[in-house]
Amino acid sequence: MRRGIIVMIILMATGTMAAAVEVNVTTDPPLEAANLVQNADMEQGADGQPAVWTFSTAVPENFTLGWAEGAGRNGSRALHMTAHDKVMSGYWAQKMPVQAGDYVFRGYYRTVTGRLLMYAHGTNTDVQPAVGVDARAFHGSSIASFLVPVFVPLEALAGPDPESWHPFSVKVAIPEGLEEITLSMGLYFTPGEVWFDDVWFGPATVQMTLNVSGEGERLESVKILRDGSATPVYNSANDPNCPTGQPLPEPFKVTLDAVASDGVYMIEAKTVGGELQRIRFPEEAE
Repeated sequence: MRRGIIVMIILMATGTMAAAVEVNVTTDPPLEAANLVQNADMEQGADGQPAVWTFSTAVPENFTLGWAEGAGRNGSRALHMTAHDKVMSGYWAQKMPVQAGDYVFRGYYRTVTGRLLMYAHGTNTDVQPAVGVDARAFHGSSIASFLVPVFVPLEALAGPDPESWHPFSVKVAIPEGLEEITLSMGLYFTPGEVWFDDVWFGPATVQMTLNVSGEGERLESVKILRDGSATPVYNSANDPNCPTGQPLPEPFKVTLDAVASDGVYMIEAKTVGGELQRIRFPEEAE
């Protein structure tokens, strides 16, 4: 199992170094290994074309495609596309095998303008009745969209910061009998420009195990919070296995079942001495 180990150094009020708090987070399956997407970071390819990913549209002359050096979120490359008019949608896409169950399709985009559509879709007509899935997420700006009434002021249509990467996430429930789906990302009947990177498709939940060592400092509490929520996913103060009013066992370990795989989590460890340290998981999340 691949592990994400983060060591936090606690400094005393005087500025001298005390002990280190070591936090070890693992997931089962590991997030990277659970990803069914090939070339998820868009770094692989040759002759100016990304590996595995293909582009589809009914009006290819309306689009300019790119896979340029220096455009990536973490690495050097990202999928890029420009739609010149609103005559047709166009999508970067990848097919993959699936089994029945709950999945998440997530990733990051950067856009100048346009209406973005990210969706997981597939149909099997060889079984009766036919089965399929079409799970969608719309993002981006409404500027230039034919769906926007002309009386809406332009300033009300401002899109996301074009210099920043923004996350998207789509819940996908795969029915019995559907063995293959397509992941698509593109511009939906609007002129615009967009980049896509760091795509992930896998199980909707994973098992998370947290190991915390005070390395000489006793631990008072440990919390796990998901970004955007004030209610902890886990709080040692509410754990019946933790002694009330006493330091936590050393080292401290807890395993949580069915943790959302598309979450970004803040892990807080507080020592008996009052030092509070925070880390993010996954580390690379923005």
